[in-house]
Amino acid sequence: MTLHEYVTALLKHWLIIVVLGTLGAIAGYGASQLMDERFRAETTVMISPARGDSTSELVQGSNYVQGLVQTYAVLARSPIVLQPVIDDLGLEETAPRLAARTDVEAPLNTMVLEIGVTDATPEGARLAADAIAAEFTDAVADTSPEGVDGQPAVRVSVISPARAPLSAIAPNTRMNTVAGGGAGLALGVLAALALRRFGSRIGSVEELEEAVDAPVLGSIGRAGGGGPIAALRQHPSGSIAESVRQTTAALKYVDMDDAHRVLIVSSAGAGEGKSSTSLGLALTLAEVGSRVLLVEADLRRPSIAHMTGVEGAVGLTTILVGDATLAEATQVWGSERLRVLPSGPKPPNPGQLLTSARMRSLLEAARAEYEYVIIDTPPVVSVSDALWLAPAADAALLVARADRTRRDVLRRAIVAFDGTPAPVLGVVLNGVALARSPYDERTA
Repeated sequence: MTLHEYVTALLKHWLIIVVLGTLGAIAGYGASQLMDERFRAETTVMISPARGDSTSELVQGSNYVQGLVQTYAVLARSPIVLQPVIDDLGLEETAPRLAARTDVEAPLNTMVLEIGVTDATPEGARLAADAIAAEFTDAVADTSPEGVDGQPAVRVSVISPARAPLSAIAPNTRMNTVAGGGAGLALGVLAALALRRFGSRIGSVEELEEAVDAPVLGSIGRAGGGGPIAALRQHPSGSIAESVRQTTAALKYVDMDDAHRVLIVSSAGAGEGKSSTSLGLALTLAEVGSRVLLVEADLRRPSIAHMTGVEGAVGLTTILVGDATLAEATQVWGSERLRVLPSGPKPPNPGQLLTSARMRSLLEAARAEYEYVIIDTPPVVSVSDALWLAPAADAALLVARADRTRRDVLRRAIVAFDGTPAPVLGVVLNGVALARSPYDERTA
């Protein structure tokens, strides 16, 4: 995906991003309301040598104590200190659990320890912090080496007793709300990009232009019963009929030299409107004075005879097996300049017939007789019939259906034609919702 596609995906799915971000913020706020409040009290103690009769002794004592500060930090959270605190305060917990809510910090290059305790109440935190400091003082005295006078070589002084905190340190409602909102936004962005990359269908001409490199010839309106062909014939001035004509005009602009006279019309998948587009393209080309032959080469799921009402018992397969000529099998439909060659009887071997020498000869004869030969073929991603016909054609036209065709499948269809002599001349988006025209209404 390009940077432009990333931005487009975010703009298109902005509502998903906003909703998930909002839900994440609400979840973070709600989780904060369900959490128990925690308060933290801190007491500060200083560890110093018990005595020093000279400057050198004081320096040596200070160095000795600084070397043991980290050891004393461990001692402050040990059962030797914490178990007496539990007993004195009557706490219903074990020493490891009290250690889990006790933190001891030793500022760099100091002989100071900061002992913090969290608790469900401010007073409980204060009492526990002071009690740990008191028991720590006794523990250091008991574990410290003795001097020549039999007294501990290290003493502990409380330089800042604990105070009951005025506010809780947890839960941090603001931080949790912001974090939840940020997580929701991130999830929304990922969802938008995933929809764009893997799951989204093409819904508009703009999205089609972004999805493929081939020219977009236009869009054909979504029609009710009878499809766009019925609208083209019954309401020739309506919006759907005009969308077919605009697509045909765009095809003429793409093919300025009229070099592409034999056109394959296919789609990525079934049900995307390639047969109705083939018929509409052939009819509008005939309307502007071109001699056109529509060949139904979809021998697997033919539909042209049903759509036009022509006789389908004789057609392409009849010619290919040698039972009829091109002139005998074609039928006039819709315009004196348009002839339709239906598929004929359904064969057991459509692939072999379409790749036969007779098929190539038929298309060469049609090329010589008609200005345009439109070949309706099966979906290119489903079967390879269209690719086998490509050497006998000049170009291919792909049809996509709005809100149905996926980007990746359409790209596969275009790539499939890249290796053939028939380049993709353009793509048409079928089934687009158009603004209603006053000419769509029946007039008396």
